[in-house]
Amino acid sequence: MTQWCFGPSFIDRVYVATGGSCVPISQQSSILSGADNNDGDDLNLTIQQQQQHTLLLSQTFRQATCRQLGGQWSGGHDVSGHCVMLIHASLFLWEELSWVFYSIPAATQLKRSQPTAWRALLAVLTLLGLWWWMLVMTAIYFHGHYELVSGTFFGVFGWAILYLGLFPKLTTIGLPSQSL
Repeated sequence: MTQWCFGPSFIDRVYVATGGSCVPISQQSSILSGADNNDGDDLNLTIQQQQQHTLLLSQTFRQATCRQLGGQWSGGHDVSGHCVMLIHASLFLWEELSWVFYSIPAATQLKRSQPTAWRALLAVLTLLGLWWWMLVMTAIYFHGHYELVSGTFFGVFGWAILYLGLFPKLTTIGLPSQSL
C-alpha cells in the first residue's frame, strides 16, 4: 500500500540512483536454470518484441515489478533491507526499554508488583536477542560488507530522525512516569 501511495521503496530508489536498472534475464540462463518460459513463448519472440520488452524493463523502478516482468536487477548498490529493518526496529525497542537500564529499582519493583508486565518485558528482551541473532546470520550468509554498512546507516538514520529530532520537539511524548 505504501508503494501505491509513495512510489518505490527507498531501497529501490537507492538502487536505481546508484546506477541499478532492470534488465532482461538472458534466454540461455533461463533455459539452464529450468525457469518457466510460458511454454517456450519467450524463446520465439521477434527482435522487435525483445526490444520492446527490454525498453519496458529499463523503465521499471521497483524490484518486484522487474521480477514480474521477467527481468532482474543489475548494477547499482543493494542496501540490506534486513539490516535496515532489524536495526531500526531494535533501536526503537531499546529506546522504549531504556528506563529499565537507567532505573534498576523500578525494574525490580515491576517484577514484584506486576508479574505480567515483567513477563512482557522479558518477551521483548527475548525478541531483541532473536533479532540480534538474525542480524548476525544475515551478515554472515546473505550480504557483503558495503550492503551491511549502508543498511546499518539507514537503520540508525531512521531511528535518529525520530528519537533525536522529532520526538524531543513534541510536548506530548516523554519518559514513562516514575510511579512504576
